[in-house]
Formats: sequence, structure tokens, C-alpha cells
Amino acid sequence: MMYVIFGFSVYATALCVDRWKHYTAQKTALEEEWDGLIKRLKNRAETSDDSRHTPARRIADIAGGGGDISHDEFADKLRAAFLNETAALEQHLNTISVIATLLPMLGLLGTVVGMVTAFNAISHFGTGDPRIVAEGISQALLTTEAGLIFSIPLIYMHSLLSGRAETIIRMLDEFTTQAAHVCRNNRP
Repeated sequence: MMYVIFGFSVYATALCVDRWKHYTAQKTALEEEWDGLIKRLKNRAETSDDSRHTPARRIADIAGGGGDISHDEFADKLRAAFLNETAALEQHLNTISVIATLLPMLGLLGTVVGMVTAFNAISHFGTGDPRIVAEGISQALLTTEAGLIFSIPLIYMHSLLSGRAETIIRMLDEFTTQAAHVCRNNRP
């Protein structure tokens, strides 16, 4: 059971590091691009002039390519782009949450297995040798401890990452609204 707990912990930690780096890069890019993308939209210039593919740039590309569609179609297109970007930003957060919730349960499963081992030892050898019983109880306590030790930081990291994702989503929503407003006012 310890190998399973450790494996899940390593995987969830790797996801946390990946999401942290991703959110940091996305927030920085959004802050850097905001004014430039809005200016380009006002001037009806192409927005995809560099190699970065950020959520704001993808939304600006859609906003700038509004063309001859109706206002409602344009708004629906921007909203769909925003929702796609939101889903991409929230990717893997549920996985981290599930693993953080699962680890204590795996620890408890290890506890049950350890206690069964201890009681089997008692039934076979009696209570005369405490080392036999102690081995099963030790196994039980270690898995519970490991499940909790790995779960607590993951729950905290999930909370931090969710907050960062929400911040970026709010910024992206504001950018989408502003881009829609600029494009609506600058339509020929």
C-alpha cells in the first residue's frame, strides 16, 4: 500500500508543479499582452504576430476576426472561446483534488490490512510473542501516517492552485469583455 500512496503522491506533486508553472506563465503573459492586444484590436491589426499561444492571444484572434457575423453570433463565439480557455486552465485541478482525498483512504486501507495481519498472527501464534503482533500494527500505523502526510500538502496546494486559476480566469473574463467592447465599437 505504501508504494501506491507514494506513486500517487509523486504524480500529484508533478501535476502541482506543472500547474504552478503554467499559471505563473499565463498570468505574466496576460498582464504583458493586455494593452498591446487591445491596441491592435482597436487598429484592426492582426493579433497573432508572435509565437506565444496564450489564452488572451487566442481570444484576441477570435475577437479580431469577427467579420460579417451578427452581434449575437460574435458574442457567442467569444464566450465559447472564453469557456474553452477556462476549461484548459482548470485542467488537472480535479485530479489533484481526487488524489489528495484518496490518499487518507488508501492509508486507512493499509491500516485495515495491517490489523488483519496482526489478528492473523495472534490467531496462529497466540499473544505470547509481541513482535509478531507489533509488525502488523506498525504496518497499519505507517500507511495511515503516509496517507495523511502526503494528503495535507496536496490539499493545500490544490487550494492555492485553484485560487491562482480563478484569478487568471477573472482577468481573462475581463479581457474578453473589453475585447468584445472594442471590436463592437470598431466594426465598420
